Formats: sequence, C-alpha cells, structure tokens
Amino acid sequence: EESFGVPESTRIPFEVQVETPQAIVGVKGEAEPARILAAGQGRILSLHYGTYDYSASLGVDAAEQSMEHPVADHAKDVLQVATTAVGVELSDGSTNRIPVGSPEQILDGWRIHHRLVTRHLRRAVRQGWDLHAHQLVTRHLATIAYFRASWEVSAERLRDYVAGDETRWMDEPATAKAMSGYLLRAHACGAVTDEELATTGVSSGDLRTLLVTGRL
Repeated sequence: EESFGVPESTRIPFEVQVETPQAIVGVKGEAEPARILAAGQGRILSLHYGTYDYSASLGVDAAEQSMEHPVADHAKDVLQVATTAVGVELSDGSTNRIPVGSPEQILDGWRIHHRLVTRHLRRAVRQGWDLHAHQLVTRHLATIAYFRASWEVSAERLRDYVAGDETRWMDEPATAKAMSGYLLRAHACGAVTDEELATTGVSSGDLRTLLVTGRL
C-alpha cells in the first residue's frame, strides 16, 4: 500500500477463516475472535467458520461433523458476539453433502441444505458457504421462505410501534431495530415487494433510521 500510494481510506481489507479452537479461546481464556478483530485494525470484513477443520481438530468423528454439531454452535456463538459488536459479518460454514446423483439423492441433499440454511438464518447468521452450484437452489428457496414467513407480522408490529399503538404489542426501540433490519433484508433479497414494504407506512429511509436508532 505504501509502495503504490494506496490512500488510507481505501486500505485493502481481508477475511479470516476460523478453523482451530485456539482461534475461539486463548490459552488464558480470552475470547480470541475479539483479539483477532482488534489486530485487523478495521481491515477485517468477515470471520468464516470452518466446519470440518474446526470439528476435526476437536476430535469429532467424520460421521458427526456438521454445521449443527454442539461444538459448531459454541464456536459460532463466540464469533457472533465478537463480530456483532464491531459490525463485521459472520459466515456460517458449509455442508459437504452435495445434491447430486439420483433424484432421491438430490432431494436428500436439498433437504439437508435447506434445513441448515434456515437454521443459521434463525440464529441471526446471515451469510454462509455453498460448495456446489446445486446448493444455490435451496439457498435461494430457504432465504425467501425465511423472510416471507414473518414479514407481515413484522410490518404490523412496526406500524403499531411508530404510531404508538400498544394495544397488541409493547415493543421497545431495540425490537424496532430488529424488525426494521428484517424488513430491509427481506426487501433487499426480493422476498418482499415495494408494495408490501409500503404497508408498514414507513419509508425505506425511515426504516434505515429505525435500524440505527430504534426511533423516528
């Protein structure tokens, strides 16, 4: 950067793959992801959980290695706390059960992938790996289904919140932030149309304000 005169405002960013237990808990019990992010000095865009290397390093047998194994959940919980605090993305790992072969084998692979994508969306992990082009089908379907599932009640609750109506929900600013983020992501991925988003009675600009402050 110095040699080529790259401005400090456009420093080269990078991403970190987390594949060892030492990257989760240090020798003195420290939460290592926070130390990794601090060492990155603002350059780190995301931390990626490495499903198979991480679980293998803990002695998990191959048949039990999975994005939903308890050791995976613990690691991602620690990563999520560290990344959320500084606005860095967290990416879930991958499943190596790819949807290829006979129709039955493809369907089985799709069911597994769909379940895992939905699971990490529910855990507020918005990113993930796909190892095979066929997994893009269930990535798309699971994402759209997740954001279609609750957009209407989220829109109703947010509309009541902005209007000060507490007859059905007594939501707080923190929840308003969460609902705004959900609706904006639903719209961005195509799960919610412009017309549907407008039923909140709140403009997209105001939704972004709510996302930051929880208030208008």
